[in-house]
Amino acid sequence: MRKWFAALAFSPCLTLLHAESTTTATETTPFIEYNNRIVVFSINHLAYERIKPNAFYTGIEGWGVLDGRIWAWALDDHFLLEGEYRAGYNFFWNGRDHFTPIAGIGFFKDFQKLYHHGRRQSRSGIVYGTIGFLYDHEFTSVFNLGLNVKGILGGPVERKKQGDWGCLRDWEGDWGSPIGGVDVSLPITFRFGYQRHWDIRIEPFDIYLRGSKNDFNYVGFRNTVGYRF
Repeated sequence: MRKWFAALAFSPCLTLLHAESTTTATETTPFIEYNNRIVVFSINHLAYERIKPNAFYTGIEGWGVLDGRIWAWALDDHFLLEGEYRAGYNFFWNGRDHFTPIAGIGFFKDFQKLYHHGRRQSRSGIVYGTIGFLYDHEFTSVFNLGLNVKGILGGPVERKKQGDWGCLRDWEGDWGSPIGGVDVSLPITFRFGYQRHWDIRIEPFDIYLRGSKNDFNYVGFRNTVGYRF
């Protein structure tokens, strides 16, 4: 009888502790968080990211897109291709803010239509290292807005020499070395579906690259459909 009485007397305390724990967890992470995100339904954009809060981050991404600059000669004059691996740490606070310092390596190439001495060529590819951050704020369980900034430093995969093109030493396709730049993007994410597993991300970007011989500014969109798990 005493055991039953003790259990009944202590049960309200257990209930209160459980309620407090649940409330605290809800206040800490009011939205649904997942550990991984992959890009699906896209043949020109493949990506995987480990997005677990307060844990190590890793991401691998490859994409190809037509440069959307309104001042370009024609949209098909610039086809951009990039592959990148990055790693860092996912800091998470206020139950809404994701901040991820990153470092990584990558490859970038602009398949611009260039004609030199009657021959069609493309710009030299670039191998680079990058350092920067990814930031994302969850306004609601449906709408997120972020800012990604990455510094770029690298060099061309190939160099065009004087003998390659007759008497001209340099041409528009040769970046020169070293090559520095910045990649800034504004990811706008809409999450939907049961438990907010799915998302649509619209990501306008601006990539500026400057070598010792040429520089160029690329503006476009990296849009994706993602699944979180």
